[in-house]
Amino acid sequence: MKKFTKTILAAAVLSASTVAQAEISANVGFVSEYYFRGVNLGDAGAYAGADFEHSGFYAGVWAIDDSDDGNSGLETDFYLGYGTEFSGVSVGLGYTRFEYTNSGDFEHEINFTLGYQGFGFEYTTGEDDDEGEDETDYDFIALSWSGEVFGATYGSYENDDTDDEYDYFELSASGEVAGLDASLTLGQRTNIKDASGDVESDDAYLFIDISKSFDL
Repeated sequence: MKKFTKTILAAAVLSASTVAQAEISANVGFVSEYYFRGVNLGDAGAYAGADFEHSGFYAGVWAIDDSDDGNSGLETDFYLGYGTEFSGVSVGLGYTRFEYTNSGDFEHEINFTLGYQGFGFEYTTGEDDDEGEDETDYDFIALSWSGEVFGATYGSYENDDTDDEYDYFELSASGEVAGLDASLTLGQRTNIKDASGDVESDDAYLFIDISKSFDL
């Protein structure tokens, strides 16, 4: 599910600073485990993406090996939107679609973001269409803070049709190592509920993300 390297909030902030000249960039990277919104979606894997930005508008594509046992399929994310800034406050509105080569499943969602001096807010509403099952609606809210090195995120997910819901927390540290962007993230998913009403918590998780971005 899952744009990993560049959240919609980050895209909005970047696009808000874009001048009249169009910018095209690409990124490649590797994760020790694949987590998105507090959920484990796969083991270690490589990813790559490309982005286009012009006068606040952005569009891009990003892909990762989305399998637990390796090479059984890819997840590909397509996204577009617009971001701008008013008196230091960044505002973004975007659309994202998640597709998979190993199934007919897909999700698509609309994302609204706000950012101010390192603090961010995201509200996402989407539809989950699993092959052979009824389409379900979900909502996701996240609050985040990002400094020069450290960052923190709180997120909450709820599926309106299945009654699945959970919260998660993440702390991260990032920097440059040998010309590469590197980050270490510690997180935990908690308050996990389903239609039965049971409440559970996952074990804490830890993963490394190493990437490189460059202009085209």
